[in-house]
Amino acid sequence: MQIKIGDRVRFLNDVGGGKVTSIINPNMVNVETEDGFELPTLVTELVVVSGGDTYGIPDEASEKNTAVETTKATKATPEEEEEEIEPEFVGFAEINQVEGNDQPHFIFAVVPEDANNAVGAGITLYLINDCNYSVLYQFAYRRDQNYETRDSGTLEPNTRIQLEQLTQADLSDLPAFCFQLLYFRKHATSMEAPVQKEITLNPVKFYKQNSFSKNDYFRNPAMTFSLVTDPLTAELEKLSDKEFKKIVREKEKPAQKKMQPVSLPNQDLVEIDLHIQELLDNISGLSNADMLKVQMDTFREEMAKAIDLGVKKIVFIHGVGNGVLKNELRRELQRKYRKYSFQDASFQEYGFGATMVNLKR
Repeated sequence: MQIKIGDRVRFLNDVGGGKVTSIINPNMVNVETEDGFELPTLVTELVVVSGGDTYGIPDEASEKNTAVETTKATKATPEEEEEEIEPEFVGFAEINQVEGNDQPHFIFAVVPEDANNAVGAGITLYLINDCNYSVLYQFAYRRDQNYETRDSGTLEPNTRIQLEQLTQADLSDLPAFCFQLLYFRKHATSMEAPVQKEITLNPVKFYKQNSFSKNDYFRNPAMTFSLVTDPLTAELEKLSDKEFKKIVREKEKPAQKKMQPVSLPNQDLVEIDLHIQELLDNISGLSNADMLKVQMDTFREEMAKAIDLGVKKIVFIHGVGNGVLKNELRRELQRKYRKYSFQDASFQEYGFGATMVNLKR
């Protein structure tokens, strides 16, 4: 039996015990009793109660254990060997970009599983992001003045998400479907205004097959509702058929463009007002896209004229509005007029509604 210094031992042939204080030889040790006396005692007359430091030459097993313990104590863990590498910050990344799909276009879609039996087969509600913007959305029910959020999250560009499923029982008490959208691009020249839209559906529509029509988003016919409606479209929806036909007839007449003042050579500053009312005498029947085309054509003509005449600076007044004209104008400057710098025109004179292009330094 191996005895260790510090072992608590008991005497085999006597009452009591003590602590091993020293090793006299391999067969005898000194034991300090509880009274403080140190007694030389044969190892064969002792029983070890608890361990201490090993005496003598360790056996083979002890050497192995000691080696293993030493290795464990000194060997670095993989975590210690490898330096902690902080993840590289990537930031916001745009995905699913479609060339030319840069105008905000968000759709609420009501899709029956079977257009011939919409009520019986079940109906699914979708939110569609049909543009290159990323969207943070909230979808809620409104009953009276109480709103209940049903879903929220992020919708990547040019994707769709399922919001809810309706059954025939739900049609008897349909809520108003409410949306809040915050949409943005990685690079932009202005912040987009948040969208709030509420859509109310008449349950009778679900029983009429012609309520659902073919679309670009689903194989089955569906009801689709744009969540970003330009002001002109909203007004057109309120028109009667007679009024609408009148507008169509007027649209077929060529719009008479107002004459812009001719810029004089060597002028330091030329001011061009791009408000559509300043460019056309009659805008009846024109869509937003038609008006934007007139404004951008005027912008290009005035830029060419100012460059030819040696104008130093030209200010385009585009107003604030929803920012469509301003954004399109600045995108054009970045693409086709890179050699010229531009900035917000004087706030004191124009507020946020004008862009100044520096044609000469």
